[in-house]
Amino acid sequence: MPIYDYQCENCGRFEKMQKISEEPLKECPNCQGAVHRLISKNVGIVFKGSGFYKTDSKERVKDKARMVNQERQKDNQALLDKDVKSYVKESESTTQKIQEASS
Repeated sequence: MPIYDYQCENCGRFEKMQKISEEPLKECPNCQGAVHRLISKNVGIVFKGSGFYKTDSKERVKDKARMVNQERQKDNQALLDKDVKSYVKESESTTQKIQEASS
């Protein structure tokens, strides 16, 4: 159950644990004064799994870049060997692998 922050016109701030489906309080439980529910800064959210943290996405991008570099090195080696047929084959293979990685 979430804890909501309220501001009483007479008593000041207080917290109240309530169900999400419950209506907000309209009067203070202590002095029966008017209250307003506040937007809380302390939100407890737990993210599970991969992809939620900055480091997750950076690592995936780095891994893809490494893979592309390795494939392009194979293309370049074929050119250095002056083997055009191999270069075309490697280049097509690299393009396909890059498209698969981007999906």
